[in-house]
Amino acid sequence: MRDRRDPRHFPRTATALLALSIAVSGCSSSTSKDAPSPSPVANWSGAALPTKQMSAADAKPIDEMAQAALEQNPDLPGMWIGVWDPNKGVHIAAYGNAVDGGAAAKVDDHSRIGSVTKTFTATAVLEQVAAGKLNLDDTVADVLPDMAKQYPDLATITVEQLLAMRSGIPDYANTGVVTGAVVKDPTKVWTVDEIIGATLDAMPVEPPGTPGYSTTNYLILGEMLTAVTGRSVEDVINGVVAEAGLTTSSLQPPEETQMPAPASHGYLNAPGVQSLAASGIEAKPGQDVTDWTVSWGQAGGGMYSTVADMGTWASTGLGTSLLPQALDDRRLKAEPIPEGKYGLGVFDYGNGWIGHTGQLIGWESVVAYNKKTGAAFVALVNETGSLTAALQPLAVAFPDLMQGIAGG
Repeated sequence: MRDRRDPRHFPRTATALLALSIAVSGCSSSTSKDAPSPSPVANWSGAALPTKQMSAADAKPIDEMAQAALEQNPDLPGMWIGVWDPNKGVHIAAYGNAVDGGAAAKVDDHSRIGSVTKTFTATAVLEQVAAGKLNLDDTVADVLPDMAKQYPDLATITVEQLLAMRSGIPDYANTGVVTGAVVKDPTKVWTVDEIIGATLDAMPVEPPGTPGYSTTNYLILGEMLTAVTGRSVEDVINGVVAEAGLTTSSLQPPEETQMPAPASHGYLNAPGVQSLAASGIEAKPGQDVTDWTVSWGQAGGGMYSTVADMGTWASTGLGTSLLPQALDDRRLKAEPIPEGKYGLGVFDYGNGWIGHTGQLIGWESVVAYNKKTGAAFVALVNETGSLTAALQPLAVAFPDLMQGIAGG
């Protein structure tokens, strides 16, 4: 679910990119006419997103940088960018191609969002805490006794430790154990039990409380959601989608591989091959992976969305506004892990910015929101390992966020 070249998913090149000045005349982009207008939530203290359309003059540098990024990254077919600037307004645009050599990118294209899914899963879990069906100190043994019996090393790990990336459970998505098997057989539909079993057979569980990013945590949280609600995890998470007012986002059943039209194709080119190689996975470049299984993502990374919907999601503080104030505060209390500062299903990028990045083979994403100013930024790309290209328009729009994500 992540870019494996760097623990924060971007190279540490903030200073160099801030100094970029690229002269580019004209751009090829598809731009939205209307910005999403999320409804305010009474218990949410975060600033509202702007809704006024950005002027052509203010949008031009963003478009130029995005187009330049595509020209400098020929392995990346398309890029989708959303900027919500409280001073300048809203600019949503698509650049390049949704299908390599085919359909042009459009702002309403659906794309896979990878680990941004975790922000929805965390919200759903915290809603169950608010409803009294779960407690943050409940353990795997309390909620999933059969799983605890099968995997005793998981038994005492708490809901809070799973949410906060402090479980000690190894990350199946950052190793070749499962991901390598997906590359070898892209048609296999994975179950949660198969993923957990393969991961724990290959790698030990560290003591509970050990910090470290792990998508495995969120598969377990998905199983907890099913256990306490009696509903599929897809149904629960899509309930959060509806509650937030999103209309073009969903977590599909594991066997489903097609997004609704219009949709981008996902690609595995040279940057993606290099990204996978960091985990010891061999892959061939030049592959259209659109029909590959996404069952290995599930509650940790299986969703799709659009730029506009992700902007609306950002306006909720990535789901924080759907929670009681006490849980808002706990969710956003970020603690250091090796990959950055992490709360309960959300990164803290500093200067008021919170958000998450994501990767599913073929696509990458970033969604961020500034709870102080109401600014937001969304980027989607349709090639594994190519989210770094979005640093150029991000450097123009919000250099402080770019520095936070890049670790500058």
